[in-house]
Amino acid sequence: MGILVQSLLLALWAGLCALDQFGPHLGFRKPLLASVGVGIILGDMTTAIIIGATLELMWLGVNNIGAYVPPDVISGTVVGASIAIMSGANIETAIATAVAVAVPTAMLVQQINMLIMTTNISLVHAADNVALSGDFDKITPLHYLGGLFFFLSRAVPVFIACYLGANTIDAILAAIPAEILTGFNVASKAIPAVGLAMLLTMMMKKNMWMFLILGFVLSAYMGLPTLAVALIGAVVAGLYDLIMTRPAGAAVSNTTGTDEEGEYDL
Repeated sequence: MGILVQSLLLALWAGLCALDQFGPHLGFRKPLLASVGVGIILGDMTTAIIIGATLELMWLGVNNIGAYVPPDVISGTVVGASIAIMSGANIETAIATAVAVAVPTAMLVQQINMLIMTTNISLVHAADNVALSGDFDKITPLHYLGGLFFFLSRAVPVFIACYLGANTIDAILAAIPAEILTGFNVASKAIPAVGLAMLLTMMMKKNMWMFLILGFVLSAYMGLPTLAVALIGAVVAGLYDLIMTRPAGAAVSNTTGTDEEGEYDL
C-alpha cells in the first residue's frame, strides 16, 4: 500500500472519528480507539495501541466544558501515531515522536475547529430562516453541509501531515540529537501522570479524597490487582450511594432496647 493510499485512508478515518464526536458518540474520538484505526491501516497494531494509550492518559482531563474548545485529540492521535509508525523507529523513539508531533497538531487543528464552529453558526441561522418559511426539506442539506465541514476540518490536515510529513520525518529524526529524543521519551512516561492529575483536579471534591487514598492503599500496600481494587471500589461506591441517598427522615433502628428472648444468665 503506497503512501498516498495510506494518507487518504488515514484522512478518511480521522474524518469519521470527527463525525462520531458530533454524532453517534461511539468513542472513536478518544485516542485509544482512534489509534486502533491507525494500526489497522498501517499494519502495526501493537505500536499504535501503545501510542494511543499514552496519548489517552496524556489527554485524560481534556474535555469540552462550556464554550471552551480543547485541543483536537483526534487529529493529534492520528497524525502522531501515523508519523511515529511510518518512521520505523523502535517503540521508545516512536512514543517520543508521537508525543512531539501530536501536541502541536492538536493545537493547530483546535484553531481550525474553532473556525469551523464559527462558520457553522451561519448554517444554523440559515436553518432558522428556512424553518420560519416552512420549507423544512431545505434544512437537511444544511445539516449535512455542517457535518461535511467538520469532516474536512480533520481529514484535510491529517492528509497533508501524513502525506508530506512521512517523507521528511526520517530526516528530522536524524537531525535531532539523541539527548533530545531521550528527553522526549522520559517526558512521555511522565505525561500520563500529568493527565491523571488533571482528571483528579476535576473529579476530586473534599469528600472524595478518602476513596483515592483507599484505592492507593489497596494497590500499593496490599498488592491487590486492578480487578480486585475495581470490584472493591464498586462495592464501596454502592454503599456510599445507598447511604447518601437515604431520605433525611428515615428512621434508624433502635439498638439500645433489650430482646427478652435473647437474654440469658450465665
